[in-house]
Amino acid sequence: MNSIFTEENLHTFTMAARYASFSKAADELGVTTSAVSYTIKRIETYLDVVLFERNTRSIELTESGFYFYRKAIDLLNDFHAIKRGIDTIAQGIEARVRICINQLLYTPRHTAKLLQILKKQFPTCQITVTTEVYNGVWDSIINNQANIAIGAPDTLLDGGGIDYTEIGAVRWEFAIAPTHPLALMPEPITESQLRLYPNIMVEDTAHTINKKVGWLLHGQEAILVPDFNTKCQCQILGEGIGFLPAYMVKEPREHGLLVTKTIHNPRQDSRMLLATQHAATGQVTQWIKKQFAPDGVLTAIYQDLLWRE
Repeated sequence: MNSIFTEENLHTFTMAARYASFSKAADELGVTTSAVSYTIKRIETYLDVVLFERNTRSIELTESGFYFYRKAIDLLNDFHAIKRGIDTIAQGIEARVRICINQLLYTPRHTAKLLQILKKQFPTCQITVTTEVYNGVWDSIINNQANIAIGAPDTLLDGGGIDYTEIGAVRWEFAIAPTHPLALMPEPITESQLRLYPNIMVEDTAHTINKKVGWLLHGQEAILVPDFNTKCQCQILGEGIGFLPAYMVKEPREHGLLVTKTIHNPRQDSRMLLATQHAATGQVTQWIKKQFAPDGVLTAIYQDLLWRE
């Protein structure tokens, strides 16, 4: 006997269950009542169970019928999802896109907005987001753990089949707690004075390529933390010194939690790149690249984090 788990049969069964009537289901489906009754009987025979309790006026799902109804709905949803997926792939829309975001550009608010826009534009595409530090971003895309990198640092590696374009820069400010001894020092603060205090550092997450050091003086103690928010909090508490992204300093400075100082040899701006696999030609990838143009939707999302000339 052929399987009864066809889309047509499952649809007939769920309509009968929903209307609690073979005749109403038949009207909705545009077939005869006997055709609906025959389909239901075939399913019951195949499963060797009674799915409906029948009386002269109505039908009612049995316990087995209710279980089968839930599973039938799941199967129909799967059928529809597969069809949509095939259609979108045929249109050049990727089934899945993996995005790695430089931790310098990663905040829950910005990432949630990014996902909201992408899912609205490409509802069938599965989006996965990860975050890495410094060359860990390059590591991710070079080793095919990501298709797109938002904020790859400008230390571009040769080869690898990667396309890239500049999307802006992160500006740095030397920020310390107002109670820190350096807060009273005349500016610009010298390196010999800076070297006396530990530098709060976020470690590069690269595994297969060389790690990058953001800012560290020769002979200076380093305290390693997992992310820039932790680094910021450590500096607010006066546990160390260092540079922070300008956008991250703004609010704590306004509340008197941090002060900014000028130093000899300040940290230069960090250029951020949008990097994609050269072979990634799908619509989602191309749309993301387009929307990071100066007037793009995604540029607008990140405009408070990135500086553009």
